[in-house]
Amino acid sequence: MAVEQVEPLACGRDAADVWEHAEAGTLDEHELSCPHCRSARADHDRLGGLVTRMAAEPLRPPPSVLEQVLGAVVAELRPHELLALGPDAWLGRPTAEAALRHVVDSMGGLRARHCRIEQHGPVGDGPVPVWVRMTVTARFGVDLASVTARVRQMVISAGEGTLGVPIAGVDIHVEDLWDDAAEVRR
Repeated sequence: MAVEQVEPLACGRDAADVWEHAEAGTLDEHELSCPHCRSARADHDRLGGLVTRMAAEPLRPPPSVLEQVLGAVVAELRPHELLALGPDAWLGRPTAEAALRHVVDSMGGLRARHCRIEQHGPVGDGPVPVWVRMTVTARFGVDLASVTARVRQMVISAGEGTLGVPIAGVDIHVEDLWDDAAEVRR
């Protein structure tokens, strides 16, 4: 983030320095007599008065703040669903779904919208296969049969290679198209 340069006062002094000296009671002869420095001190006093009045006013948060805070706390405390990787290993389902969405987003011509991983069956010695249901949007003009086949291969590869979960099947639902030309015109 770039720091914005502040123009000095017409007399060449930095207004922030004048304010600091005024608060510390260490104004020099120039700052006491210069009309620009006196104006800066007056601005400082007006701003200080305004801040003091605003700080004294009681806070009136919007009625929805409490509801929003409680919702965020409850969502954070809610136990995450887990995928069983083995008898003593689990993976958070939201994490696995995010990883698979990322795989799709990295492919050209597609964007992942939703991903749901379902795992049914008892946990044995190894991970229980999962079923992936993915909703995507595609760029207008792509070969949907080819690109969905590629998504299926990438999801299976990422699921088994990266997440360590065997993929029993992948359902892909293309729910929308976008046009690059429309994005360029915006």
